[in-house]
Amino acid sequence: MAPSKEEKKFILEVIEMYHGFPGLWKVKSKEYSDREKKEAAYDTLLLKYKEWYTEATKDDLKKKLNVMRTSFRRELKKLNDSQKSGAGADDVYEPSLWFFARAKASTVGPSITHSCHELMFDKQV
Repeated sequence: MAPSKEEKKFILEVIEMYHGFPGLWKVKSKEYSDREKKEAAYDTLLLKYKEWYTEATKDDLKKKLNVMRTSFRRELKKLNDSQKSGAGADDVYEPSLWFFARAKASTVGPSITHSCHELMFDKQV
């Protein structure tokens, strides 16, 4: 079942909050290897996540974030592949993921040094 408008808005808020904790997604961050800081960040995110999903656990939150990153990567790959195929402007893949446009995917395309999250928020490494 597709999320409601209110749920979508809430999920986007969680994504923005997640972005504020680079230790959870930026491999080159000092906080990334600090387990205590990562756990504290997940606990903070979980408090927000429980505003909508009251019975959620930390594992549920981690799974949700992973599913969203994976979905984003899949859509980005489809988009990049259709652009590289030489398809005309009308034939370029149109992402169907509801948060894809909001995620502001990089127009340069992924590189080895970019994390998926950095692509989602159009940030440079």
